[in-house]
Amino acid sequence: MSPALEVRLIALRELRRNVRSLKGIAIGVITLLGAFISALVCVSIEGADRARALHENEAYAELKRQAVEHVTGDAALAVYVASAPSSLLSFLKITIWLAPLLIALSGFDSIAGELQNRTVRYWTVRTRRSSYFAGKLLGLWAVVALVMLVIHVLADGVALARGYVTVGQLFAWSTRFWLVGVLIAGAWAAIATLVSASFRAPVVALMTTFVVFFALWLCGAVAFASRTIKTVETTIASAAQPGLDHANTVIAAPPWYEYLYPNAYDSMLLSPDAGKALTAAVVLVGFVGAVMVVGSALFQRRDV
Repeated sequence: MSPALEVRLIALRELRRNVRSLKGIAIGVITLLGAFISALVCVSIEGADRARALHENEAYAELKRQAVEHVTGDAALAVYVASAPSSLLSFLKITIWLAPLLIALSGFDSIAGELQNRTVRYWTVRTRRSSYFAGKLLGLWAVVALVMLVIHVLADGVALARGYVTVGQLFAWSTRFWLVGVLIAGAWAAIATLVSASFRAPVVALMTTFVVFFALWLCGAVAFASRTIKTVETTIASAAQPGLDHANTVIAAPPWYEYLYPNAYDSMLLSPDAGKALTAAVVLVGFVGAVMVVGSALFQRRDV
């Protein structure tokens, strides 16, 4: 068989295994339930914000623009995102935030479990080891993409039922949000697969995955805090200059280690600047490809 056919075979098997297994069904039910509750919360928040904007005689889109610009410091992004339904935008943030947990629980035993039970030997004598690793990674990515598609459809239905979004807006924004979530999830899936292939005991793989994910989250949290502090300091220094009547908010550049955190790319992927969005997509897909090459090379030398 060709390598592409081998990868396809392993990926489809991984997809079927997660969909049909008891663990996959349980995770799916819990995820859908959580997504439905989150969608209701996001829609309720949007309703409250719309009511507040009407009460204060302020444009709802302007309130959203100011909020996004305050967090990201990107005026162009704030104007662009302000036209999106805030319930769907909030749901995207929740999805991106919880995606690592879903991936860790779904993929920690993808390779470690078969190493423990020695069932991996059935596949490594029939397919290339590189194809096996790539198929496992792409299969996990496909599972997460499918789950994200289902929960986005669920959230979209709630927002549409409340009249907060039209069918045209729903298709345009929901597709963009889903692609953003899938691209970021690919990086997490690559890390989880690499960790799973490094251990024979699934429990150890699960704990290690959580530790690695937490370390990456910590990089993002520290970077965000550092950027916020520098922004405040720069703004205060700007206000202290002679001839200025008010503080000019100057957003500090993010430190390099912020980009170690996959979720940090969400603003770039949502940017109206096609070059910036494409750069973020290339970085994330390139990272998945790099992990695939490194993971395949390491797995090639592993005793199975």
